[in-house]
Amino acid sequence: ARDGKLPGLIELADIRGDLHCHTTASDGQNSIEQMAEAAIARGYEFLAITDHSKSQVIAKGLDADRLLKHAAQVRKVGDRYKKIMLLAGCEVDILADGRLDFEDSVLAELDFVVASPHVSLKQPSEKATERLLRAIDNRYVNGIGHPTGRLIFGREGLSPNLPKLFAAAAQSGTALEINASYPRLDLCDSHARGAIEAGARLSINTDAHSTGEFDEMRYGVHVARRAWATAREVINCWTA
Repeated sequence: ARDGKLPGLIELADIRGDLHCHTTASDGQNSIEQMAEAAIARGYEFLAITDHSKSQVIAKGLDADRLLKHAAQVRKVGDRYKKIMLLAGCEVDILADGRLDFEDSVLAELDFVVASPHVSLKQPSEKATERLLRAIDNRYVNGIGHPTGRLIFGREGLSPNLPKLFAAAAQSGTALEINASYPRLDLCDSHARGAIEAGARLSINTDAHSTGEFDEMRYGVHVARRAWATAREVINCWTA
């Protein structure tokens, strides 16, 4: 600080959109329209609707047919809004062996794909690393959601070889998420710092399941600031 070398840290006002949220199509509480209007009220330029994939039965996950119909509905709703770009996406489960919940032919029809681990979160480090690397390397995956799956005071989550993941994400251009929702806050601050140092891009998303949860974005920004992140390193600070 004495030498004037501190970076210009990201601020909440730098966030231009949210790339991970849910609607009533899966386990969210609000419609596409309601989520869009809440995002517009926050001044967002874009919003990715990313409802759950089929393996999340408890969350009313979408099978391929429902997903593609839902994507068409997101785009139809998006055509009505001039102040925001709606992206038709999905939060796709990364299965225990690294396969994704949908074939590439389905993922190719989407605008934004978040791939996330939800089950088998006590895997040995080597298997967890291979699992996440496989998702990072998929050409249709734009971001990895809550990469370790940890819950504060709840579960430790996966313990992959993080430097390998950071290097792979930097090479592929896959964003690594700081999930702003408490009790996730995953990536944590030290992990996010490691990702930045490796040249990987971050995204900060609320994983909102209701319109009010968009307000949790500030918690993700706090994590990013502790990681010394700047706006240029966070993809949802970029223009659409």
